[in-house]
Amino acid sequence: MSDMLEKLLGVEKTAAGLVDAAEAEAARRTAQARQDAQKRHTELLKRTAAESETGLAAERSRVEAERAARNREESEKLSRLPAAPAAFREAVIAIVGKDGT
Repeated sequence: MSDMLEKLLGVEKTAAGLVDAAEAEAARRTAQARQDAQKRHTELLKRTAAESETGLAAERSRVEAERAARNREESEKLSRLPAAPAAFREAVIAIVGKDGT
């Protein structure tokens, strides 16, 4: 009977050792998976940031070119208008008033 109890205790110790080893392996794999996921997330963020910067630079260039074209067009329109200093002076006087207030 004592041999039977010793064998059962031996089996229990072996099972406990296997459970401990399995828990340690599970913890190691979980930590490795978490680290791998964090690396992938960091790489994804860096790639997304770089793509956003590229897109932003392209959009800024497009807007700058559009603005420059619009400014040239408006300057050309204004340069084609006849200069009428007397009419301008009359309009200013009408808005501001003769006494300058």
